[in-house]
Amino acid sequence: MEIYEKIFSRLEELHMSQTELSKRTGIATSTISDWRKKKINPQSDKLVPICKALDVSLVDLLCNEDDRNNKVLVKTDNASEMIIIEEISNASEDIRNKVFQYFRLLSIRDNFTEQEKVSKDKRNISIIQDVDGKNIVLINDIRFKSRRNIDWDEIEKILRQYIGEFYEIYQTAEKVYIGTDFPDEYTHSKYTKAIRGANEKAKANAITAIGELISIADNKIEYPDYEGRHGNKAKNGWYRYDTRFGIPIYDESGEIERYNIFRARLLIRCNEKKQLFLYDIIQIKKETSTPLE
Repeated sequence: MEIYEKIFSRLEELHMSQTELSKRTGIATSTISDWRKKKINPQSDKLVPICKALDVSLVDLLCNEDDRNNKVLVKTDNASEMIIIEEISNASEDIRNKVFQYFRLLSIRDNFTEQEKVSKDKRNISIIQDVDGKNIVLINDIRFKSRRNIDWDEIEKILRQYIGEFYEIYQTAEKVYIGTDFPDEYTHSKYTKAIRGANEKAKANAITAIGELISIADNKIEYPDYEGRHGNKAKNGWYRYDTRFGIPIYDESGEIERYNIFRARLLIRCNEKKQLFLYDIIQIKKETSTPLE
């Protein structure tokens, strides 16, 4: 399979449009379209941002299975590139994943504006255990403290930065990906439109800890698609996982007085390759037990 064929196949898996790929890579949509029309592969300097956007390894994009088994390398005029490709091809899967994660981090760093870097650095998230040994994500990076209306359109824009990322559930070592459908569903689903008060504010503030909420998830259960509401997106299966997080309550001086603890369920869809994608966070409810002091 040619590189351009792999790219368009992956776009279909992620339900990602060419326009979205263009936004995430900085590559013109006309250029992306030409790959398929003219049956040509992208230039080598475009491969790392493409891999980041599609969440695939450089090795998988460049080499077919037969190429790896026979140590056939991609042609390149740069000797150092050939050495890198050869080393990655011969490495274990764990090493390849670590190398690719490093590439992704470099690419993400280069694509952040200074303002985005400051925003990321200010995240104040931690994971603790309660007296029963159950994990709780403490979200101290509170963006919605007041009683003003929550701008879900603005939250959708914030969530778009997660597209293409993946996080691992500690308990099962499963990878959960963030697809292009997540930001819209999280912010404009029927559930989101229906919740009010503390639960609505909790969901709005949970956006800063998506990765941590996935990482502590447990109690995996197959989840039915009630009344066929999600159609093709549910044809390969739905799952739900439980997660918990704490939102701080402040005293008059602005100091944290306690945490209200919330339970929530991650709604996760499965694609035809059995990959997991976060779809929404639902059934958010404050626990009735004594708040965390």
